[in-house]
Amino acid sequence: MKLRIISTKWLILILIFVAVCVAALSAFLSSKIDRDLIISYLESEKNIRVDIEDVSPSLILGEVNIGGIIIGPRDSYADKGLVAEQRSKPVPSKTRIKISNVSLKVRLVDLFLDKLSIKSIIIEDLDLAYSINEDGDHSLDSLLDPPKYIKGVLNPEYERKKKRRELAKIRWKLDSGLKNPDDDSFNASEVPMPTTLDELIIKGGRVAIKLDKSGNNVYFSKVKGSITDLDVDPQNLKEHNSALLGLEGNLKVMGSESNLEYASFDLKADGIIQPFEASSGFLNPDLITSLTVMEGSKIVSLPIATRLASTLEQLESTGLDLSVIDDLLVVDNDTTFSLGLRNYILRAVEPLPVLINGNQIILEKNSWLNTANDEHLINASFTFSDKISQKAFEKSYEYLSERVGKGVASAVSELLFTPVTKKGKIHIPFVSSGDFNRPKVRPSVELKDLADAIKEGIKKDPLSILKGLLDR
Repeated sequence: MKLRIISTKWLILILIFVAVCVAALSAFLSSKIDRDLIISYLESEKNIRVDIEDVSPSLILGEVNIGGIIIGPRDSYADKGLVAEQRSKPVPSKTRIKISNVSLKVRLVDLFLDKLSIKSIIIEDLDLAYSINEDGDHSLDSLLDPPKYIKGVLNPEYERKKKRRELAKIRWKLDSGLKNPDDDSFNASEVPMPTTLDELIIKGGRVAIKLDKSGNNVYFSKVKGSITDLDVDPQNLKEHNSALLGLEGNLKVMGSESNLEYASFDLKADGIIQPFEASSGFLNPDLITSLTVMEGSKIVSLPIATRLASTLEQLESTGLDLSVIDDLLVVDNDTTFSLGLRNYILRAVEPLPVLINGNQIILEKNSWLNTANDEHLINASFTFSDKISQKAFEKSYEYLSERVGKGVASAVSELLFTPVTKKGKIHIPFVSSGDFNRPKVRPSVELKDLADAIKEGIKKDPLSILKGLLDR
């Protein structure tokens, strides 16, 4: 789920960037620059209500500061297009985008060349909140629809834009099987001219997501982010369709009870992105990122780990400590992954090794997770630490010696552990597939049943069982 959160967050940030920039552009070209102009533009483009406390423009410097921004569900005030002074305060909503201040700097001379060149956008104190239902749809989706009414009049573009969105959804269902993708929310054709951005900086932010099905909550706090070197030309996306991304913060998954914490990750990410599909123009990021999970990040419960532990009962019965798999998992040191994101599928570009509780997990190259529906296919391995492996070998020999005698114990232990031993450590390769929250997990090697291993061990040396009994 965290991966979907990250990708959705960047979609929203790009939307904010486009909307604010185009609104500011309209303001620069107008004789009057005020909050009502910007509110009117934004509400004419999307199914939202916008509130702004103040606007401070400087045409000479090419700067605009917009303070106290609240974006939420549309209401009658937005439909009628009433000016700010005629509106009551917005009703508090669980779906919202709040920003303390946005500072925009543009190169004015480029506007006369039909090019929008933005020096910087500084977003201070971002507060983003929404919910995700049991079908995977998020409450932000309706905000990204075209408005049905603009200034009290039926929007002439409403049916066309609505149909375009529906056609995009049908196209995606046919092409990729994804259900209700977000890419149809914005198209490059809505960018009015070739656009470049030197930097977009997020100074402080938080994201709150309510998972309706489970009642759990996801929080992304202490957010710092950036978009730099953005270059988009809606008429030439093959050559002008790129940006650099940076993101860091703390990601927590909490239970329905506020004091129950399932996971906490400190994350840093840097990557290269192509925001739009070159062929269709729809927003559908193609991202290659370097993601670092910081030391001390922890997982209280991981379904894949729990399912894996349940498949190793025959090894546990002879002395393997499986508590290190399904108990609290803590990342031992900063770990960097190379990940790709395309068509909402997150994939491992290179093998992903992680040290957890002194043990190593490796996700193999091309393992993937569909962030739209949580389907996944992961080839991985879990290698126990040297200490745990040696302890398991010793306990296994002791247990088997008491059960079948020392003469058979060594042979049986070898039959049990040889298929899952690599470089003197217990090494379990496995495959996980299906729903990420209810995964199907199976070892990639054949594990011997304890009873079968004993029978096979006795067959190798029929007299060993007698020797073993005499030794006891």
